[in-house]
Amino acid sequence: MRSTGWLVLTSVLLCLGGWLLASGWAQPRPSVARAMAHLNRSRPTVADDADADTVGRIGREVRRRVPASWRDRWTRPMRLIGRPVDVHIGMLALSAIAGLIVPAFALGILQVLGIIGLGVWAPAAVSIVVAVTLALLVHSDAMARSTAVTVDLRHQLGAYLDMVTMLLAGNSGYEGALDQAARAGDGLLFVELRRRMREVSTTGSSLVVALERVADDYDLVELEQVAATATLSAAEGAPIARSLAAKCATLRSTLAAEQEAAARVRNDKVTPPLVGMALLFMALILSLIHISEPTRLQV
Repeated sequence: MRSTGWLVLTSVLLCLGGWLLASGWAQPRPSVARAMAHLNRSRPTVADDADADTVGRIGREVRRRVPASWRDRWTRPMRLIGRPVDVHIGMLALSAIAGLIVPAFALGILQVLGIIGLGVWAPAAVSIVVAVTLALLVHSDAMARSTAVTVDLRHQLGAYLDMVTMLLAGNSGYEGALDQAARAGDGLLFVELRRRMREVSTTGSSLVVALERVADDYDLVELEQVAATATLSAAEGAPIARSLAAKCATLRSTLAAEQEAAARVRNDKVTPPLVGMALLFMALILSLIHISEPTRLQV
């Protein structure tokens, strides 16, 4: 590799190391206002013309070759963030295509200019790695957003159960308590509960059916258990307030344990970036030594 190639590689490594340092030290503190706005966000909407979208059409073409188990597994997480499965598959396909084309094109230009000489197999390997990495990043980002929405819904469910328990303690009927508690918040769960309760009230069904539908829509196992508890208590005459209070306490302890486990995982994730920065600076020092060797020989 020529000196110009080593200079380009050194510059890239230096910029990447500086970006890692800056992003590591400049972590913003979580804002309470931002957290409250996130919890009170509206229901994710999907455009009506999503089927006519280019990404959706590409996704439908690729979807035929994707295993059905993958598609079924992605349906509910994508529903949480308001993204159709076809659009998600199309985004994965486009990111993989971009990862194949852009690195090969850039490395081809550098080879034509004589800056680097890597042959044919090295650019192909780089393109494959970048394509797989981009697709994984897109999918991981979508799944992480879906997981965050699920955690928010579970916290809102704890607040909802608190309201139901207090209303039941005030001698309210269990269906009246379910309805009044759903009107106490503006979060996504409360909005969906009110919408489903309006639907079931027009058919004369019990409000517990609304809980079951929301639990099925957003894959909330705890809400499904609450619906089953309410149904059993109403049928057998059991004290529903005590059952819901116990369920609320269990949910809170579970969420606290999950947050503690997530904090430990985040602490463990600090080690790989530190190792990566050390390797980058080692490569930077080696490249600087390699550039300075011809100068020493000339002297």
